[in-house]
Amino acid sequence: MFVRIVTDKDDKVVGYLIAAAFTDDLRFFGTEPERLKYMKDVKSKMTVKFEEPPISEFVAIETRQDFEYNTCELSMPKYWKKAAGSFSHLYPNGMKERVVPITKYDENILKIEPTEDEIKAARDLPFREILGVMSFPASCCKFEMKYAISVLGSRRGGWSVKHFGVVLKVFECGVHTCEIGLMYSKGLDPRGENTLCACADASLGVPRSYGCRIVMMNGAAVSLRAKKHISTDPSTCESEMTELFYCSTDVKGMRNLMAELGMYQQQPTVVYEDNESTIKIANNRGSLGVSSRAMDLQTLTVRNRIEDHVIQTKARKADRQVADMGTKSLPEGQFVLYRDVMNGYALVKAAYPKKPMSPLIFQGDATYVTAALSVMQTVVKGMEGYLSADQL
Repeated sequence: MFVRIVTDKDDKVVGYLIAAAFTDDLRFFGTEPERLKYMKDVKSKMTVKFEEPPISEFVAIETRQDFEYNTCELSMPKYWKKAAGSFSHLYPNGMKERVVPITKYDENILKIEPTEDEIKAARDLPFREILGVMSFPASCCKFEMKYAISVLGSRRGGWSVKHFGVVLKVFECGVHTCEIGLMYSKGLDPRGENTLCACADASLGVPRSYGCRIVMMNGAAVSLRAKKHISTDPSTCESEMTELFYCSTDVKGMRNLMAELGMYQQQPTVVYEDNESTIKIANNRGSLGVSSRAMDLQTLTVRNRIEDHVIQTKARKADRQVADMGTKSLPEGQFVLYRDVMNGYALVKAAYPKKPMSPLIFQGDATYVTAALSVMQTVVKGMEGYLSADQL
């Protein structure tokens, strides 16, 4: 990403240009004088063709701006439908409608080590190809699939027919929910416009825990990482502290990027954490106990970032921890709740019930749907003065 900011003699911003490069694709926008100058400079140095605006997609990511409701939606339905056509021969009876990428049953199947005979029997099945096709949207705007992709990645070295069956299920979910991506909004986020927040969670496991951290802004996630820790965590507290450390690093990098764009974060970025022990250790300047002394370096780094006002920890109940979706498989209702809160659709739907959206939004267990709408409507009311951001 390249940024040019033009100021006058009083240091007032009078123009800007932002260009984002992705391999051999480039998209740029800014004030008209800077855009015209940029296009002229580029043409003077190379043979290039500029597409006429509006540009509906960039590296297969489709952008839809709604100026009536002040929202910006990113999704990749054309990508998924084209991929579905390529692998349609693997579904002789057609694809099923799946809302959840991976279930507990699928997780248990993937934990079973395949035998040499099973690997040989399944080696011609396009496991890696389908996984690669799904990995791209999962990294762009289909964040709710990150955990499933990560778990499937553990079988890239060798898989069985049953393992291949799981990858087909995950692909079905991606195709069925292809209209759902990310929806950013203006004026709805209780933390303010262009203000970062984050959440971190971990699930203790053997030999290594799974962790997930999400950085959000303007109502939806701007990054989500779900992967195994590189070290063994002897306790739940330590696994949570490890993920809090990783999350604080992501936050710091995002704050630096925002600063380069001229959108300085005036306050510490709130990181929501559901483990009370982790919060107490992170905010306590005292020495660590014998059982937690191995966490010294990461803990001290987190403490420094808290004292430097880079991050600020806040407790969140475990049943409202959205990052939980990246640490393990969840029941359909709970997954739909976390997905639609993470991707911004819940906030917009609560504020603008009549705004057209995919019918799959909040399609799940009625108990979770009711809870989600109640929570998000409370957020919207908070913007109207009924509830403060601190209470949220």
